[in-house]
Amino acid sequence: MCGIALLQSTVFMLQALCKPFLAILNSYLMSMLRTPNPRLPIWPRVPMFRIMILLILVCINSMLIGLT
Repeated sequence: MCGIALLQSTVFMLQALCKPFLAILNSYLMSMLRTPNPRLPIWPRVPMFRIMILLILVCINSMLIGLT
């Protein structure tokens, strides 16, 4: 019983630590899609790059929904 409680508290702690990081990463990627980055002039024009960012955003948002 003690092992299960320890595992649950560890999972809860990891969720609490990951949630702010995922939220920051989510907002960073969203802003990256909205405004072209002058330091990376080629990347925003590549459709595959935009698709990859959108897929990462979907994964992050589904994890954030699961963590609430």
